[in-house]
Amino acid sequence: MLVRDFLRALRVGRRHAPWLGAAVLGMVLVAAATVFSYNLIRPVYDQLLRPEAAVATPVPGPEGGLVGWLDGLVADAQRGLQAWAVGRRGAILGLILIAVLVKNLFAYVSRYAGARFGLATARDLRVMVFDSLLGQGPGYFHRTTPAVLVSRVVHDLGLVTQVLAERLGDLLQDVLTLAAVLLYLFSLDFRLAAVTMALAPVLLLPVVHFSRRLRHRSRQSQERMGDLAGVLDESLRGIRIVQAYGAEAYESARFARASQHQFVAGLRARAVQAANAPVMELVGAAAAAALIGYASSQIAAGRTTLGDFSAFLLGVYGSYTPLKRLNKFNLALQQASVAAERVFEVVDAPVQVREKQHAVALDDVAESVRFAGVSFAYEPGRWVLREVDLEVRRGTTVALVGPSGAGKSTIAQLIPRFWDVQEGAVLVGGRDIRGLTLRSLRSHIGLVTQETVLFNDTVRGNIAFGLPEVAEERLLEAARAARAHGFITALPEGYDTVIGEGGARLSGGQRQRLAIARALLRDPDILILDEATSSLDPPSERLVQRALEELMRDRTTLLISHRLASVRGADCILVLDAGRVVERGDHDGLMAKNGLYRRLVEAQEIT
Repeated sequence: MLVRDFLRALRVGRRHAPWLGAAVLGMVLVAAATVFSYNLIRPVYDQLLRPEAAVATPVPGPEGGLVGWLDGLVADAQRGLQAWAVGRRGAILGLILIAVLVKNLFAYVSRYAGARFGLATARDLRVMVFDSLLGQGPGYFHRTTPAVLVSRVVHDLGLVTQVLAERLGDLLQDVLTLAAVLLYLFSLDFRLAAVTMALAPVLLLPVVHFSRRLRHRSRQSQERMGDLAGVLDESLRGIRIVQAYGAEAYESARFARASQHQFVAGLRARAVQAANAPVMELVGAAAAAALIGYASSQIAAGRTTLGDFSAFLLGVYGSYTPLKRLNKFNLALQQASVAAERVFEVVDAPVQVREKQHAVALDDVAESVRFAGVSFAYEPGRWVLREVDLEVRRGTTVALVGPSGAGKSTIAQLIPRFWDVQEGAVLVGGRDIRGLTLRSLRSHIGLVTQETVLFNDTVRGNIAFGLPEVAEERLLEAARAARAHGFITALPEGYDTVIGEGGARLSGGQRQRLAIARALLRDPDILILDEATSSLDPPSERLVQRALEELMRDRTTLLISHRLASVRGADCILVLDAGRVVERGDHDGLMAKNGLYRRLVEAQEIT
């Protein structure tokens, strides 16, 4: 089941198959050169090191049958090689050097081609995972922390990449070399090779045992790594709160516990790996002792020669190295398969908001934004909005106010279709947004929130975010309208200044004005302002408010704010309470009603 996920990762690299083919071709030639060099051992031993045995007659095999026919072919080839070797000793040594040269030349070619295939496949897989994350809605990221996702993209994909780029080439090479060596061993001495193969299952038992244990231990280790990354992410993102509350020791202890759990899980996995090699070595030594005991009896009985057995033993030794590496590959495969399973959990995660097959593009927002009897719940049975009816006519501003938890920000998230409603419909331009393409819908919407999202890029890159090409004059015009041009030109490199992660090098008001400039540059038909000034000091708020007035001009605007002084100029104010619209009208009309809106205003004026 787990290996299936790794094979699925391998299939991602189908378009890079020519490089894999080149690698396999090189491996075939490496295997052939390896066997050829083994075959030169017999004349080296019998003719160069023991010239008195140059005319020795090969031991005949049993008469009749396939075995006799094979032994006859081998005997004829051996007699010819021995006769040639007597006068061509230098040529034998030259052939050995050529075989080694060819083997290593094609080993380089196969390794390079295999690594290119593996790294390209891992790159495509990484992009696939990232694209899957980009297609998920907010609900997915509420359930899965960013640290866990980073662990899967970096750590888990790193394990998969290691096997694809390094271990996979070793696997193919070792399988081909092992097959070639086995054919060589059977052609050299069928009986001895059969005895050797009979001992092979003894070597497989520890492989199966260690594979099962390592799968379980690897999963635990990788899960604890995700937990560790989560603690690290939380602590660093909240470092100011940690330091302000003197909680360094508490966070240190929490990180130490997570680190200890990961240490224990990782150590258990390494213990399985560490025990594997000695056990395999012991089993292999026992099998080798049995083989040597059998061969000595065959030599004593005159059924084989010492030269033949030396060549055979070298072939067995040559097969041991591929077998040992195959076992290492198996251990790495178990870890990579667990990692691949976790990676494909991200790829296969269900997307809550899906685009319909025949969705149409929204060309123009000719009419209003309407909520028609909308009811919505993040979790079944826990309604956040109930039977909401509202309309934001083209070119007007509607403000949403109410106590915390009334559902104001939820309404703002439903318009770009970050979530789908359970009842009713959200209409843009007279069309249910569920029938529109997501890209076209969102291209008509500008969003400015309390939490300003900026990227570790230049000022220019942040303002023009998501737009492939922007005229310089348009960009400067948007910055001026957002009251941002002045502070931007005062930065060390102006518009080419890198502002740090999240705009860390800017003040809160500066960050918010960059976000407004970004929205202005997109020139959206629909504007959503969700607490856009709530976290600013009064001087910054005044600057941002003037920028927002420029942004809101002639646009369909939904304004959400706790600061009721900023909504008095709205064309219509909707008052929400417990997910329902309980009052609607302009400021003066709502104050005259002496209802919830008036109480909210008076409470703020008192404070």
